[in-house]
Amino acid sequence: MTDTKRKLTDRQERFVVEYLACANGAEAARRAGYSEHTAREIACENLAKPNIRSAIDSKRAEIMSETEDKVEWLINRLTSEAIDDGNGEATRVRALEVLGKIYGAFAPEKQEVTTYSGAFLADLDLDEGQFEALPEEKPNELSDLH
Repeated sequence: MTDTKRKLTDRQERFVVEYLACANGAEAARRAGYSEHTAREIACENLAKPNIRSAIDSKRAEIMSETEDKVEWLINRLTSEAIDDGNGEATRVRALEVLGKIYGAFAPEKQEVTTYSGAFLADLDLDEGQFEALPEEKPNELSDLH
């Protein structure tokens, strides 16, 4: 029996599943039930074994294939909803909108990100009572609106 065809132990199978879930060898080893103290070493050993590496690769390919099948089904379903004359106009337009997003037909929304360095706060020399408390907000009453 070759190394890539060797049967995995239950713990090794669990390691494969956990490794695919977290992509961290030591964490996968801990989750699979290996000792906390030897998790890094066990992970390194497991990832070097051809049968475990092969199991990881084949499971990853299986997951990706399932995902691609689901995406293809979704696109086909949305396309049929978009061209079905029995659907209302809003349904068809929404299906086309989602298809457009899938295919990247729309420009991404602009997002402005502003970052501030906290270093300037250390340079401030403020006394405790320097700032006044903000007045409490009063809810608008009908008389205030007119």
